[in-house]
Amino acid sequence: MEIHKREDYDIEFIQSLIDNGIEESINIDFKASGSLSKDEMKKKEISKDVSAFANSNGGIIVYGLTEKNHKADSLSFIDGNIYSKEWLEQVISTTIQRNISGLKIFPIRNNGNIKESIYVVQIPESLDAPHINKDKKFYRRYDFQSVVMEEYEIRNLYGRKSKPNLKISQYIISYKKMIDGKARFECVVAIQNCGDREESSYKLNTYFCSYLPKNLSISWNETEDIKRYTYIHLDSKKVKISANSNCTIYAEETINVSRFYFDIDKQYLSDSFNLMKIEFLLLYSGGEHKVIIDFKQVEEFYNKRDSEEN
Repeated sequence: MEIHKREDYDIEFIQSLIDNGIEESINIDFKASGSLSKDEMKKKEISKDVSAFANSNGGIIVYGLTEKNHKADSLSFIDGNIYSKEWLEQVISTTIQRNISGLKIFPIRNNGNIKESIYVVQIPESLDAPHINKDKKFYRRYDFQSVVMEEYEIRNLYGRKSKPNLKISQYIISYKKMIDGKARFECVVAIQNCGDREESSYKLNTYFCSYLPKNLSISWNETEDIKRYTYIHLDSKKVKISANSNCTIYAEETINVSRFYFDIDKQYLSDSFNLMKIEFLLLYSGGEHKVIIDFKQVEEFYNKRDSEEN
């Protein structure tokens, strides 16, 4: 998972940023403890940096971590008694208009010591952008900085909320039957439009990777629009099956976008379950969504069905 989209943060994670020399980017910013202050100029800086992430692609600001040449360098603890999570929340909420929905602050205490605190502020790409700073300016991320936005950039942000937001909502890989010494599996993938605008241009790629059984074969039902699908070998350990869009998916709608069969010789099933991975990559005009699974998840279901057949 991208480090600015994690569901939790701890002191080990912060130390790993230092140990691995993680660099600041358009999604990551490191701030020493002195960046938190009750001075009005410092509060404006907090406001500027947080709003810049919300107006861009989202990210994290780590308060309590110094940088050197834009790389994580050393711990710089904050006294949580003076600068609490609640204090930081209040600074953000009172200096940025409109409120940033989904913003989270993760307090980290070194060995439980509140005087040795670090705050990870996780800022989403805001659908309510543009957000204006206390100095009446709009900011966005550019490389390692928060920079003032141009008028056309501000204008373009007003259309951000009205856009498609496609996600892979469900996938089912099921064992069907044994045919001439080959186990047949069916793969069905559904996608959902979580946005508020329809989307007619999308593509779902399914990759079999890490291990490819010999004589792997792919097929579709004759009733399917076979022209929508392509199947190619990328290399000795990876193949790709692509399903192109065949209808418009409207806001809050869910549809099955891909359905195909794949056959594996029984002698290669054990290695396939242990080594093969299946990756789903959904591409559309507003972005992409990826899901990776281990084929081993299907083994228990296969064994049950196989024992019933025999």
